[in-house]
Amino acid sequence: MNMNIGLQLYTVRDVIGGDIEGVIKRISEVGYKCVEMTYSPDKADIYAEILKKYSLETIGAHIGLNDIENNYDTVKKFADTLGFKNIIIPWIGIGDIDTTEKAVATAKRMEACAQKLKADGYVLGFHNHTIEYEPKLDGKTAIDIFLEEAPSLKHEIDVGWAFAAGADVVEYIKKIGDRLLIVHIKDIDDNKTPTEIGSGNVNMEEILKAAWDNGTIWGIVEQDNCINYPPLESIKVSYDYLSTINK
Repeated sequence: MNMNIGLQLYTVRDVIGGDIEGVIKRISEVGYKCVEMTYSPDKADIYAEILKKYSLETIGAHIGLNDIENNYDTVKKFADTLGFKNIIIPWIGIGDIDTTEKAVATAKRMEACAQKLKADGYVLGFHNHTIEYEPKLDGKTAIDIFLEEAPSLKHEIDVGWAFAAGADVVEYIKKIGDRLLIVHIKDIDDNKTPTEIGSGNVNMEEILKAAWDNGTIWGIVEQDNCINYPPLESIKVSYDYLSTINK
């Protein structure tokens, strides 16, 4: 296993605003090979230049469903400026999936966007939180419904949130199969709070091996809040642990 390990820039959102180049430089120095963007179309040119300077590939970005539907040309320009094809919906509100009917309707919205993006050469994926893996909808999860009703939609499984929801993460990786685009690498502590990789309860080695065996080559570290260390120290703790198992 030799997965390409990157960082979702949301992890360092509290420090990157004041020093984009300094933070990107540090991400590269730690050893990360790529980044996944948050949606910042007004800064696309700045990021593109700095990421190229430090040899960090942009493999995708988190972009909301409403933006994809309503600001399509801006989304495409953002992707083209940074040179990526993977567009990931980062979250769906609970009000969009709290009944089977709503979950099906949301899946159909995503399917329509996935088909439109595919026609233009892009790929649409979905990033989960806990609610999409909780079996509340007639015995199914929202992810089950998305898999059934949005066949063109790829998936970025956030293994930490899926684990926190009580899901069998390895089984879901197998279930998603070749529609698994990216693995979001997240560890979860006893309080169901994200923590540095290797310091929580997620069996990361088993899960990453399952993803690798499934054909997934991209793993993206994301920590929603860095509690134990400042962000730029936290991302090194996570990377250093991954270096011991990703080989």
